[in-house]
Amino acid sequence: MVNASQDWSEDVALRDTILDGDGQAAEQLFRRELDPLYEFVHYRVGRRRELAEEVVQDTFLTAYQRLGAYDGRASLHTWLCGIARNKIRESRRKREPRAIEDVLADSDADIDAILSSVEREPLPEWVLEREETAELVGATLSSLPPDYRDALVSKYVDGLSVAQIGSNAGKSEKAAESTLHRARLAFSRVFQLLAKNRGEEPA
Repeated sequence: MVNASQDWSEDVALRDTILDGDGQAAEQLFRRELDPLYEFVHYRVGRRRELAEEVVQDTFLTAYQRLGAYDGRASLHTWLCGIARNKIRESRRKREPRAIEDVLADSDADIDAILSSVEREPLPEWVLEREETAELVGATLSSLPPDYRDALVSKYVDGLSVAQIGSNAGKSEKAAESTLHRARLAFSRVFQLLAKNRGEEPA
């Protein structure tokens, strides 16, 4: 989701510097975006490492070739993720049930709608521990904003208290609880959406 009030002038300036032939600026973009982009792609290709690395490499190559097309209406990260989505579509493989990358590609608009209207709803606490839902869990987490994903992993994977989560994030306990609350709802809705679109019924 793009917030029209956000200012991406620094990303535009970085684009211009790269287009002027500054190799260090190109390296800066690569270092800054490599890990976040890999994480975005990794879950969307079913955690297949080689495919994820291939998609990320192709994404950066395409991005540098088409950098002049970046117009600053979103962050460079969002723009790169858009290219990555197209690369994932190009590399689809037929599997049963529906390939998770297909489900994610077809669900992006619905996911954005879910994340734009987060309310109150509990997260099924068992869901992160079920092996049979691991792929859907990973895909769901990859679709959430970083602060939601971090809160859920800290709570349900690392076993931290709300106070500890807040401390690690530099937030008050109340603010951390609010973030966790919204994260639970977002996870639940996105998880159910992906399960439905994949032809599975959430347990």
